[in-house]
Formats: sequence, C-alpha cells, structure tokens
Amino acid sequence: MSEPSYTRILARFAVEARTGDLSREAVSATKRVALDTLGCTVGGRGVASSEILTRVRTASGGAGEATVLVGGERLPLASAAFLNAHYANALDAEETIRHSGHLAACAVPPALSVAEALGKSGAELLGAIAVGFDVAARIGLSLRHIDLLDDGTVEIAPVAGLSWAAFASTVATGRLLGLDPDAMAQAFGITVATAPLPIAGQWGNLPAPRPMTKYGMYGTMAEAAVTAARLAAEGFAGDPTILDGDRGFWRMMGSRRCQWDTLTDRLGQRWLIEETSFKVYPACRFATPALDLFYDLQAQAGVEADDIATVDVRVPHAMMAKHMDDPDVQTVVDGQFSVPHVLGLAACMGPPGPRWHGTEAMSDQRVRDFATRVNVRVYPEAAPIMEELIRKQGHCELIPTAMTLTTTAGQTFEARTDHASGDPWEQDAVVADAELKDKFRLFCEPFLPSQQIDEAIVCVESLEDLPDVRRLVSALVAGS
Repeated sequence: MSEPSYTRILARFAVEARTGDLSREAVSATKRVALDTLGCTVGGRGVASSEILTRVRTASGGAGEATVLVGGERLPLASAAFLNAHYANALDAEETIRHSGHLAACAVPPALSVAEALGKSGAELLGAIAVGFDVAARIGLSLRHIDLLDDGTVEIAPVAGLSWAAFASTVATGRLLGLDPDAMAQAFGITVATAPLPIAGQWGNLPAPRPMTKYGMYGTMAEAAVTAARLAAEGFAGDPTILDGDRGFWRMMGSRRCQWDTLTDRLGQRWLIEETSFKVYPACRFATPALDLFYDLQAQAGVEADDIATVDVRVPHAMMAKHMDDPDVQTVVDGQFSVPHVLGLAACMGPPGPRWHGTEAMSDQRVRDFATRVNVRVYPEAAPIMEELIRKQGHCELIPTAMTLTTTAGQTFEARTDHASGDPWEQDAVVADAELKDKFRLFCEPFLPSQQIDEAIVCVESLEDLPDVRRLVSALVAGS
C-alpha cells in the first residue's frame, strides 16, 4: 500500500474547508491574530529596514492592484504583499506558533492585500487567514530540527529556516482566487521552488551587527507565495508531491526528520491559530520571561532605573549560543535580540511599542548604561526541562528563566518562571482582548489618528459581517 500524499491532503483541505466550519473559538482566535498582526504591520512601517524596502519597491512602480499600509501607495499585488508582510515582522512583536517561529506575518497582511485586490468580503478574508495559518503551522511543526539522542545529547540540525511560513500566503491567496485542489497542490510546489533559502540556523549564530534580513525575509516569502498561487491559477505546473517522501520539503529545510502525524492531526477540528502565543513586547520571544520577571521585581522593589544596581539573569543555554547576552547593540535588529538592551528599554523607555526601536531609543545613553548593569548567564536548571520537551515533541514551549535584582540600597529581589506572558496554554499568561486592543492602539498611534484606529478595531471585531475588506484597508492608511 502506497504512502498517503500529504501534499494532496493539505491542498484539498486548504480549498474545501469552509469559513462556516470554523469553531467559535477559531473565529475569535483569527480575529485576535488579525488585530495583533495588523497593529505590528502599522508599527513596523517606521523601522529602518521598512523605509529602505519601501523606497526600492515604490520606485519600481507598476499597476496599482493593492495598497501598502500606512503610506497608501498603490503597487502590484505581489509588491504590496511583500511590503506589508515585512512591516508585520519588522518590530519582532508579532505572534509565535508554539515558540517555533513567526507565522502571522505571512498569513494576515498578504491575505488582506489579495482580498482587497479582488474585492472580497471580511468573511472570505477570515477563512483565508485561519486556513492558511493552520496549513502552514502544521507544516512548520512537523519539522524536527532538534533531537534528543539516546545518550542524552541534544543534536541540532545545521540548516534551519522559516520559509514554511510562506504556505500561509499560498493557501490564503489560493482560496481567494478559487483554486481547485489540483491547482493548490501545484501552488505548493511552486512556493517551495521560489521561497527563500532556510537561513535561520546561520543567522542565529551571527554576532552584532546582525543583518536586516533577520532569520528570514517575510516579504520575500509572501511575494513568492502570492505569485505561486497566481501562477497555478493560470496553469503553471509545480511539483504536486512537494511535501511527500524522503526527499520532500522537510529534507530541503534541513530537518532531521518529519513528524508526519502533525500534518493531519485532527485536521479541520484542531485549529492551530488558537494555539499561537502573543507578544507583549517587541523583542525575541525568548526574552519575554526576562522582561516579565523584570517588571514584577521592579514593582516589588518600588524603584526606578537609577535605583537598580544590577540585574542578574539566568537563561537557557540556547539563548547564550545566539548571543542574546550581548549588550553591544549596533542596529535595531540587534536590539530585538539582546536581553541587556531590552531590559534597559523596559527600565528607561516607557511602555513597549514602536518607540523601543526608534532612533531615540537606539541613542539613549541611559538605556546603554543600564544594559551594562545586566549580567546574563546560563541557567543550569533549564536544561532537563527543555530536554524533556524536545524528547516528547521536538520543540520547547517553556523558557525557564531566573532573575535577581539588586537595588543601590543593597536590597535583593529574586524570582523565576518557566512561562512567558502570552502563551495560550497557561491560563494566567493569556493576553486578554482588552490588552490586545491596547497594544494595537499603542503600535498605531505614531502613524494613525485615533478615529481610524477605532475604525480598524471595529472592522476586525466584525470581520465576518464586513461586506468589503477595503473599509479595513482604508482605516489602516494615514489620512484616509
């Protein structure tokens, strides 16, 4: 008996799953992810990498098929999707699926661009986001780049990447274009042939200054995927078995093996968009527990930045391997991955938002001085916890972290945690709807008037009843 074609199974599901099949919880989760990601998209427009890419893409011009958010430029669909997806990831403030990587930057902004260009409804957009997210998440979580061997050693694949997120754009675009299952399978193959190489393994080992490409160019992923679906709609052929067999996509991504069951586990019943984690801070997910602990201990001590003598942080070894202990921040990207720097931002720069990665923050001497008072070292107790998670599921949903804060008056405050705020599997960590709206407002305030911010929130909250997504797009363009 031949093995099932997972490409065909997921392609059929991508086409045939109906928006009406979504559970009430999945609909709510999709709206939450959409609001959060669009807030990150608006806030990410002002980052240096976004400004450069916008200049280059708008200079190329082309048919005005879709809108670039915030600025309102009209560009070809693939170019608009490219820019909007990049903005969504530029602040590193968007969700992470099971701590395995960002996905919504390839699910929400590209889907909105396509839906706008085609004049689709909010209900159609909602289904495109939810199903696209689910298919891509299944593919991403099936990859096993880390394994615990029988002798207890951890083996990490030398090649890893996040190009699997592109499938979210492929599915969303294909659904909105009305592809049939065969064409969707072809689009999967074209996506793999055109998506960027897996560079996360290499990028993670680079010291400062880190490149603007980060661990993968989400704009390039979205552009390739949107184009793949459009090509498939015109009859362009790809490999319709691209996910299958010993030489499939998982092998191209450098995965040690493929966890095949993850691809189809409760397909159509388990919606993975319900299981993603929201970020409270614009910083690497693995820095979140340190920020959580810092705010808690600072409140306990009742002190300001100048009253703190030292902060001792203990983190998993993997964070040290990725240079997250380095206070030497030369670029915005460096700042998003430096624990000493983000603690300096928390101490000196007010609420976490786009301002944390602006010019003022980068040059603020108080932030830099505070970072020198932060010592980051390995937390030995983290190893057995994370090894057990790797043994069971191939990825880590806990980030054991401990902290000691010492004041200039000699007082010492200590705390530890295994969890990060925003994780849906921990009841006390869940980000409430009101908190997500506050984050959305904070990220949009530098770019949009309050009336438009409120309008965008209303549009997302009533997405299934929105007759045309262009109303939402208009609310996200300055001066509309």
